[in-house]
Amino acid sequence: MKTGLNSLPGWGERLLGEARLALVGTPWSFLFHQDEKPPALTPTFSDESGNRRAIDPLLLAWLQGSPPPITSSLNSTDLKLWSSLIRRQHGAMLQAISPSGSPLTPEFNQLAIEVATETELASLHALSHAGDVARARVEAASDWIVHNIQPDNATNHPWAVHVFLQRAFEAGSVEHRLYAETLLHNCVVSLGRADRFSALILLDSGRTLKSIDTASAAK
Repeated sequence: MKTGLNSLPGWGERLLGEARLALVGTPWSFLFHQDEKPPALTPTFSDESGNRRAIDPLLLAWLQGSPPPITSSLNSTDLKLWSSLIRRQHGAMLQAISPSGSPLTPEFNQLAIEVATETELASLHALSHAGDVARARVEAASDWIVHNIQPDNATNHPWAVHVFLQRAFEAGSVEHRLYAETLLHNCVVSLGRADRFSALILLDSGRTLKSIDTASAAK
């Protein structure tokens, strides 16, 4: 078993643990059992305040491995990327983003900072699942975000926390690790645990880091 900068010991399970605190006992707890089919009567997702976002059904479809939902409008980069990701259209994902050296989202400078940050981080999260074809762009985008966007400008959703953790270990970057830790802290400080929507994000990030650990251990 090899360890070192490419391993992320404990982080995957930590993120999954935070997700469990928010989701166990809810209709979405089945997501922790990937081999089980979701209940037929699972209600439409909403957070503790009853809020629903256009991205919710896309994230849930990705987590469940289910077909893409019918979406009336894909008017932002994050929605476009998540929709293409579910369809495994990685080339379309690359076509939807800006060139390296700038934000992923072409509309970034036209948005309020909170919306721009949320959109950029959600886009980075989706792009991180596009494989080697997007690896360099993901790394460049994470570096740009760390140097240009405060992690507390968004709505306290820990989008792409796994990207910053992986980059921290691979590049030996304290800045990326602190960015990830701030994202995690911000999503749990209000309720003493992650809100339900943040828990879905942490579930996906935790799964991703666990798979990296497994692959690293097998080498």
